[in-house]
Amino acid sequence: MEFNIDDKIVQAAAKAPKVFVDASIGDGEDFNRETGIQLTAKQIVSLRKYETLGLSLPVRLQDVNAYLNYGAGDNGGVGLAARDFLRTFTMTYDHAKRWAPLREKIMLTGTDLKIFGGSIIRTGNGIVEVYEDLKSSKYLEEHNINTPEEYQKLKLKIPNLPDLGLPEGDVPDIKAYLNDLLTKIRLCHDKAESVRTELDSFGTDMRTQVLPEIKLRLEFVSKNTYQADIKILQGEIDQRSKEIDVLNKQYDQLVQEAIAAAATLNIAGLILGIYQGVKAENIRVERNRLKEAQLVSNQLMASKNQTLSSLNKVRDDLQNLSYVAIEAEVATQNLMLVWNALSTYIAASVQEIDQLEEATSLRRFKNQILSVIDPWEQIKASSDQLLGVFAQADKEYESDRLIVKGRARMYSLFNVSETPGFNMADLRGHNAAVQESCTTALMLVEQYDYLPGTVRAMNNLAITINRTTSDLRSQAQTTTIKLERSGKKLKDYQAELEYPDDVEEVHEDMEAELKIVFNTMSAHSEDLKVVHKSISSPYDRAASEKWVTTLQQDRTFAEERKTYAEEKLAELTGQMKSVSEAIDLIGKAGIEKIGQEVQLSLDNLQALGLAPPQVQVALLAIDTLKKLISGIGKAISYLNMLEAYNRLKERAADLRVQSQKYAKDLIQIDGKIQLVRTLDKLDDSRVAYVNELADLVADFERFSRDFNQDKSLPVESRTDTAIARIADVVNYMKTIHQA
Repeated sequence: MEFNIDDKIVQAAAKAPKVFVDASIGDGEDFNRETGIQLTAKQIVSLRKYETLGLSLPVRLQDVNAYLNYGAGDNGGVGLAARDFLRTFTMTYDHAKRWAPLREKIMLTGTDLKIFGGSIIRTGNGIVEVYEDLKSSKYLEEHNINTPEEYQKLKLKIPNLPDLGLPEGDVPDIKAYLNDLLTKIRLCHDKAESVRTELDSFGTDMRTQVLPEIKLRLEFVSKNTYQADIKILQGEIDQRSKEIDVLNKQYDQLVQEAIAAAATLNIAGLILGIYQGVKAENIRVERNRLKEAQLVSNQLMASKNQTLSSLNKVRDDLQNLSYVAIEAEVATQNLMLVWNALSTYIAASVQEIDQLEEATSLRRFKNQILSVIDPWEQIKASSDQLLGVFAQADKEYESDRLIVKGRARMYSLFNVSETPGFNMADLRGHNAAVQESCTTALMLVEQYDYLPGTVRAMNNLAITINRTTSDLRSQAQTTTIKLERSGKKLKDYQAELEYPDDVEEVHEDMEAELKIVFNTMSAHSEDLKVVHKSISSPYDRAASEKWVTTLQQDRTFAEERKTYAEEKLAELTGQMKSVSEAIDLIGKAGIEKIGQEVQLSLDNLQALGLAPPQVQVALLAIDTLKKLISGIGKAISYLNMLEAYNRLKERAADLRVQSQKYAKDLIQIDGKIQLVRTLDKLDDSRVAYVNELADLVADFERFSRDFNQDKSLPVESRTDTAIARIADVVNYMKTIHQA
C-alpha cells in the first residue's frame, strides 16, 4: 500500500504541469512586432514643441485668410490659395492634437508595465519554487526522477527511501499562481498592443501625410512667381506711363489749336476749331482709359507686393514648422521602436505561454516558466527608463531648457553594439533624396499639369521606399530580439547536457530552436526580396529623353518667336520715338499757322518757323511713316501723322502681347522640363537606394544559408556554430536599427 501511495505521489508530480496548464490558460495570439532603440528627453521635448506649434495653427478659412494677409483681390495662385493652406494647417492641427492623449496613455501603460513586471517575476518564481519543492528530495534531484517507474526502480535499490508526500494545498497554489501569471501577462499584452497600435498610427500619419504636406506647401511658397510677376507688371506700368505722356502732349497741343482756330471768328476757323476739339476729345478718352488701366495696375502692384511680403513671412513660419515636424517625426519613430520593443518582449512571453501545454516533463515545464518570466526583467527595466525619459522631458520643456547643457544624455533602453555593418545611413540618405525630389515633382505637376500619371506612379514608389526605410529598422530589431532569445535558449540547453538522462530531450529542444532561428532569418530574407523587387521596376528613361527633346524643340521655337517680337518691338519703339519727337516739334511750332490737314512739305515746315535740324527731324519722321504704314500716301498732314502714330502704338502693343505670350510659354516649357529632370533625379536616387538594398538582401540570404541545418552533423556541433553566428548577426542587425 505504501508503494502505491508513493506511486501516486510521483505520478501526480509528473502530471502536474499538464493538469495545471489545462486549468489555467486560454487561446493565445502570435504577435510579431517591431522593436526599439534609443530615445532622448530632447526628442520628447520636440514632440511637445510640435504639439504646441500645431495647435497654434489657424484652422478656419477666415482665420487662414487673416494669417496669409494677401493683397486685395489676390488668391495666391496654384498651391498658395487659402484653402491649400487650410488643408495643410488642418491636417497638422488634427495630428498634433492626438499627441497629448497618446502621451498620457504611454505614461499610464508604462507605469502599469513597471508595476506588473515586478509582480509577474515574483509570481513566476513562485511557481518555479513550488515545482522545485515537489522534487526537492535529494533523491529525486540527484537521480533525476521524473516518472513513477523510475521511482520504483530507485526504491528497489534503496529500500529505506523516505516517503514522499504531496501536500494537498500545493495543487491549488500552483493553479492560483499560474492563473495569476497568465492573467497579468495577457492584460499587459493587451494594454501594450493598444498603445503600440495608436503610436504606430500616429507615426505613420506623421511620416506619410503630415510631413509630406508641410514640405509640399513650403515648396510652393519657396518657388512662388510673385517676384517675376511684379517685374513684368512694372514693365507694363512703365510702358503705359510713356504712352500717357505722349497723349498728354498731343491733347494739350490739339486743345491749344482748337482755341486758336475758334478765336478767328470766321467760318473756316470755327470748323477747324470744332474738328480739333473732336480730335482732342478722342485723345482725352484714350488717355483716360490708359489712366484707369494704370490705376488698376498700380493697385495690382500694391496687392502683389503685399502678397509677396506675406509669403516671405509664411515661408519663415513653414520652415520653422517643417523643422519642428521633422524633429518630432524622428522622435516618434524612435518612440515607436522603443514601445514596439516592449511589445515584442511581451509577445515573446505570450508565445512561451502558448507552449506550456506542450510540457511533457518537469524539466521542460520549469524551463518554459522561466522563459515566460525572463522578458519581464527587460520590460520592467525598460519601462522604468522610458518613464524617466518622459519625466526629464517634462522638466526641460517646462523650464524652457530645450538644449541640454553639455552632451545630451542618451537613454539606451536596450543593449546596443557599435560594431559597424551594413551602412543604413547611406540607405536613409538615398531615401531622403527620393523624398525631396518627390516633393518637388508634386509641386511642379500641380503648377504645370504635366505627366500626372507618371508623377502619381513615382509618388507611390517614393511612399513605398519611405515606408521600407522605416520598417527596416523595426524589422531588424524584432529579428535581433528573437535571435538573442534563441541564443540564450541554446546556451541554456548546452548547460543541461551535463545530465545524461536529459540528453535526448535537450537534443530535441536544440533541433526545434535551430529550426526557429532558420525560419526567422529565412522569413526576413524573403520579405526583403519582395520589397527589393517591388521598387526595382525600371523607369523609362527613353521616354523621358523623348519628352525633353520635344519640349526643347518647343522651347527653341518659343525663344525664337519671343526674340523676334522683342527685336521688332525695340526697332519700332525707336521709330515711334522719332515720330513722336517730330509731332511735338510741329505742334509746338504752331500747326494752326498752316492747318492740320495741310501737307507737311519742306516749304510748309519752313513756313512754321522750324530750324533746319528740326525740319530734318520732321522729314525723317515722315519718311519713316511712309515706310511703316502702307497706303498712307505721299501727302502727309499733321493729322495723318497722329493717326499713323496711333496705328504704330497698336502694332507695338501687339508685339508686346506676343512677347509676353512666348515668355509665358517658355515658363511653362521650362517648368515641364524641370519636372522631367526632377523625375530623372528621383529615379537616380531610387536606383542608388535599390543598389544599397541589394547588398542587404545578399547579406540576409547569406545569413539564411548559414542557419540552414545540415543534419548529417551532430546537433551539439551545429548549436555551437549557431550561437557564434547569432552573435555576429545580432551585431549586424543593430547597425541597422540604431542608424
